[in-house]
Amino acid sequence: MRDGLLRNMHAVFGGEDGQFLTDDPSLAEWLAANGVPASTFDGVLSGSKPAPPRAVAVPLDYGRLPSRRALRDIFAKSSVLWIPLASFSADPATAKYGIERFAEIDIPGSVATNRRIITQLLLADREVRMTGPGTEMTFTLPDDLQLASRTRLGLLPDEHSTIGNYFEVAMSPTDLAGHIDTGFTVNGTLRIDSVLVAKHRELQGARAAHFEAAADIAAEMRKACPLYATVRDSRFVDGFGRWAEGIDTLSGPEYRGAVTEVAVGTGVLSAGRMDWSLNCLLNEGAAGVHLGVGNALTGMHFDFISTEARLDTL
Repeated sequence: MRDGLLRNMHAVFGGEDGQFLTDDPSLAEWLAANGVPASTFDGVLSGSKPAPPRAVAVPLDYGRLPSRRALRDIFAKSSVLWIPLASFSADPATAKYGIERFAEIDIPGSVATNRRIITQLLLADREVRMTGPGTEMTFTLPDDLQLASRTRLGLLPDEHSTIGNYFEVAMSPTDLAGHIDTGFTVNGTLRIDSVLVAKHRELQGARAAHFEAAADIAAEMRKACPLYATVRDSRFVDGFGRWAEGIDTLSGPEYRGAVTEVAVGTGVLSAGRMDWSLNCLLNEGAAGVHLGVGNALTGMHFDFISTEARLDTL
């Protein structure tokens, strides 16, 4: 694990060393015991230590950290790779699993694959397909295709990025208000092999308090996988079974099953090393493709992963 973490930090930080920062003391101790430079946020937040020039930040509980804006000010001159495990789970054991999988990702290879997929999408005809066992999806692309992905390997001296941008190419047929882009249509059947749910750290109030219920739904669905869902005109219309109402309520009634994300995973982790039963960020782009519902800012964001599907343009 140590060699993989150091290798990926060198890749992200332009050949320079970095260190892990976390709000969980046991996680920092575990990393240090494995020979990985790590400490808690405490010294930096108290002002007793300067912000490191290069850091991999791994929060497990946002309640132990100041606001996002305050953190951006504190690390204004630092290169920071964020691995926001707190958006998925606060469990230290799940966090260790996620960090072990991060050590196994070929970061340069993922970024190169991101560029390749983006080029294929931009050169594609109006229609592309994602297929695999039990999955047959057709996408009509808009003239103005919005893509979210990391295409440059190294972070600039004051740049921040999340790990998710490194191992997926994501498209969104729905805006933050739930309005569907009629120029971007999604239709077909998706075999669901795993389900994740996440919330943004800025999600507040009653909806944020419902994350535990959303996590329960995701856990129940994972146990029932594989499931087969039908998407018509960019909405999930069948396949969620008894969880459909809960997904609609928790992701935000403005969505009503609307697909908010279509993504190709480029992490390409070994199938034998994956634990698809966990609600962990590192599972999101580890394999296949996934479709999402909700935006995590106004409600929960559910990801439905088809681990063996692929983009046919490749």
